[in-house]
Amino acid sequence: MSLFHNNGNGISKNDEFYTYAKDWEAIGEWIPNDKVVWEPFSNVENLEGVNHLYTITQELKFATGDFFDNNEGEVVVSNPPFSIKKEILERLKELEKPFILLLPVLTLQNKYFHRIFEGGKDIQVIYPTRKIFFYRYDEKGQKIKVD
Repeated sequence: MSLFHNNGNGISKNDEFYTYAKDWEAIGEWIPNDKVVWEPFSNVENLEGVNHLYTITQELKFATGDFFDNNEGEVVVSNPPFSIKKEILERLKELEKPFILLLPVLTLQNKYFHRIFEGGKDIQVIYPTRKIFFYRYDEKGQKIKVD
């Protein structure tokens, strides 16, 4: 799933979690439908979240290679690997690209977040009206819901 270089710095072995279409629908009104959207952390087309993003965006780019080496689309929309969220946020700031990321709300309280985004100015938070769920696949390829 995830497309990023693995340099071994805190990368979790089990960091592949996918987003249900209904969870993208929950924040769909904020996902721009007139922009080219880049989902940099999926390389599988037939995932329900990716398929849903296809239906609500002008154009969707995914499976474009390493996020840290590429720059696609006009806006990033993703459920990124949480184990490298700091590095992802730093890269997005460097790209000066608008983004919508599904991240734990406690990310907003981290020192690195305030350092990267200068105390949180120019950041807007979308707080869904319900819990977002994720899924992954077990070693047999069975879908497992993760709370």
